[in-house]
Amino acid sequence: MHAGIFAQNDVERAGRVAAVAAIGCLAVALVVWVGGSVRAQDADRQHETEARAALDEYFRAWNAADNAAVAAISNFPRVSLGQNGQVVVRETPEEIATDFEELRLSGWDHSRLDLAEAIHVSADKVHFRIVFSRYSADGTPYTTAPGLYVITNQNGHWGLQLQSILPATFTR
Repeated sequence: MHAGIFAQNDVERAGRVAAVAAIGCLAVALVVWVGGSVRAQDADRQHETEARAALDEYFRAWNAADNAAVAAISNFPRVSLGQNGQVVVRETPEEIATDFEELRLSGWDHSRLDLAEAIHVSADKVHFRIVFSRYSADGTPYTTAPGLYVITNQNGHWGLQLQSILPATFTR
């Protein structure tokens, strides 16, 4: 009779030890998973920050009407998707040639990025949902349009590689 009681206690004790061990393994796995997830989130934040800096630099170059600076903050081939299915592919920096004088004659003075939301982030590219407005010299906006800008990392250089602009949501 005593042997049966001891055997039952040993089985119960072994079951508790196994349960504690399983909980311990789950806890370790959770810590490793959360730690990896936190590191991945930190890396994503870093990629997003670097890509956002490139996006801001692009708008500074654009507002300075500086094609060389726009080319310097671009990655190539550079693709622009315009309205009505227009596709422009620029293979080299020398192909960046916006006629800023013509743009000024249309009333443009500067553009402002109204929204830049990172919607997809990876180590080599960040997709930004953007909204931008163009302003006249008196500071009033005359058009606002949404778009998608893809900033890529090529050999450590974050730059604009794809822009897709949708029809304006506001035009004066």
